[in-house]
Amino acid sequence: MRRRFHDLRRLLRIRGINAPLINLPLLKRKPWLIIIALLTIVFIQVTHVAEATASLSITYTINYINYYTSNGVKTYINYGISLINENSSVINAVVGFRLPPYSSILYASSGYMVNGNEVYWDVTINPFETMSLNVEFQNPLVNNYVVGFRYLINGSTTPGQVINGSSGIKLIMLVNASNILGLPLTYNAYIPLQNGINYYYSTPPTGIVSIGTGDYTYWSGELPINGSVGLNVTFIIANSGNWSALNLGSLTFTSSIDLSYYLNYLKLTIGQLNNTLMEFSNISYIKPISGNATILLNDLYQLSYLLNTTAALYRQSAYYMNTTRVIESLLLLQVNEVDYALRAEYGVLSRLNYTIPMVSYSLKQIMSNLTQLNNEIINLQYQVISDVVYAYGEIEQYNVTLMEIIPILNATNTTLAGYYQYLGYVQDNLTKLYSEVNSLNINGEVKSSILNSLSRLIKDVEVMRATVLRLEGYVNGAEMGVLMASRQLSELAYQLNTRGTALVIALTNISNTLVKTNQSVYSLYIALNYLGNVLNSTTSTLNTTLGRLNAALAVPASLYGNLTNITSGLIQTSSQLQNASARLMRMYFNLTGQYLLFSLAINQSIAYQRANIVNELNTYEAYYGVAKGIYNQYLSNLIINSSSYTVDVVVEQTNEVNLPIVLNTRYISSVLSNITIIKAKPDAGGSVNGISKGAYGLLIIALALTLGLILNKRKYIANNIIN
Repeated sequence: MRRRFHDLRRLLRIRGINAPLINLPLLKRKPWLIIIALLTIVFIQVTHVAEATASLSITYTINYINYYTSNGVKTYINYGISLINENSSVINAVVGFRLPPYSSILYASSGYMVNGNEVYWDVTINPFETMSLNVEFQNPLVNNYVVGFRYLINGSTTPGQVINGSSGIKLIMLVNASNILGLPLTYNAYIPLQNGINYYYSTPPTGIVSIGTGDYTYWSGELPINGSVGLNVTFIIANSGNWSALNLGSLTFTSSIDLSYYLNYLKLTIGQLNNTLMEFSNISYIKPISGNATILLNDLYQLSYLLNTTAALYRQSAYYMNTTRVIESLLLLQVNEVDYALRAEYGVLSRLNYTIPMVSYSLKQIMSNLTQLNNEIINLQYQVISDVVYAYGEIEQYNVTLMEIIPILNATNTTLAGYYQYLGYVQDNLTKLYSEVNSLNINGEVKSSILNSLSRLIKDVEVMRATVLRLEGYVNGAEMGVLMASRQLSELAYQLNTRGTALVIALTNISNTLVKTNQSVYSLYIALNYLGNVLNSTTSTLNTTLGRLNAALAVPASLYGNLTNITSGLIQTSSQLQNASARLMRMYFNLTGQYLLFSLAINQSIAYQRANIVNELNTYEAYYGVAKGIYNQYLSNLIINSSSYTVDVVVEQTNEVNLPIVLNTRYISSVLSNITIIKAKPDAGGSVNGISKGAYGLLIIALALTLGLILNKRKYIANNIIN
């Protein structure tokens, strides 16, 4: 029944259902829930087939596993493959793996065949069926190059499995994991929490989760490229309990990366960066501003030149009036020339009065558009952050449920291993006790009775060891399934957070560029307003001059009396026109500088953004090359002859450290020393074949104490497995 529940949960996980939400004990009590779950699976499978692009979906997992104990490290490699028939017809295929040279197989799924370094299966997969195959092997030439894992317990890499002591014992565990794969990895680490132990962490944990009757501290995060993470924990024994023995449990550290998902993410990111690079090359909103600014600057320069030329004509006219007596003809000639010049200037002013409002309106519209676009980008930032936070919270909620199962399975597996070793220790003590009793010179019937009791206890311990070994295998299979689901959710949360952060940074850079651009446009707008005021003053000056010219045309032929006044007026008008020309020339240079600064600011911003995008593009393309090379390397070890299939490659590394047991050997010795043999003495209570009833009872109490310790451990194992 337990095996069927495990297969059901694994199938739900493969089909995309959050398997940890299934309560296995509830299914045991209510079998009708299994029928509903199976109908759900069938519906999901039918829906999924309609969207499938390949008939066979393959998940290829490479897991490097290290078990650290007091006897050293046990290392092996697990190649696993999950096959899902997405088609409505049967698929016959040959699937398998190419093992590295000098590999020794430890375990393989049933029905496997070997040809040199190849291990393969000839399988038949029914419609919509899921099949899993795996092989475990050891290889002296393959190094675990995903994560570099090191640990010390009280300064030693190989501490004793049993540490003698009780309250006050202090253990310091230093753990360091370094990313040597060259690609981003996610990691999870767990240790159990127990009563009677004080824990101190130099690295703050991610949180504490309660599962069943136990609590677990866990760390979760990202192993950066070529980076490392350290976990330091101090254990101080405060109370070793009634039996003066504490099992610290085990530390489990897992790291993983889904190469297929990561390659798709990099491909999408590279495409988006290329599109952004093309958009920067097609910016068109600067062209209208550039054209209008060129017209405005040209008109300003021409107007300044005409005003300066007119001022020179006025000065020449005053000179001629003072040096000639042909007043009337000379005056008429000069007046006509000045009239022509003023009309030309008036035409230029008319063009400026038309051009300046047009440019001012264009700048106003640009400022409004830039402000609106900036507000939209800010709103988009808030929306992206809100969506990412909401999605991340949903994923974390499901991941917490997974993490509630992972630590108890890890603790159960380690506890079963510790109990198996502990039962061996008890069996040895019982065997020694059997030999010591057998060597005693006591009544044969009593001696035979005691030996029979000891023999039955030894057999019971052997049966319990076999049971614990089988339970350990069941728990180990469940543990690997739940770890894979937790890894997938953690990877999804990591990718979602990374993509959301990158998008918010890009939007912030664009918003800053728009603000700077709007400031430059506003400066140009202020300059235009000042130019309008100057033109109004110039227009007033021209109107006054035209009035004076009309008065000059009405002067009688004899102008000797008014000649001085007219000459003075011409000199004054010439000075005013020259000042107006100088003001316009300063305005021309000022606007030219503002326009150059405006253009330079935009060009520098665009160049800066382009450089950042090119740098990010080169980085992502380098990561893509590394990931693609590793993906192809692992894919070359896969054997598959199906015509239509997709492959998802996942690389994992699991490191499990079996922590010591703190045991008070003095307490155990005192219990055993109380088992004494006292020769019979006649008393009122009588004796049993030479042994006093009190001594016999003491021996029975000691045996019951030992048996109670065993049964208590056995009950604890059973409770953990059920939970």
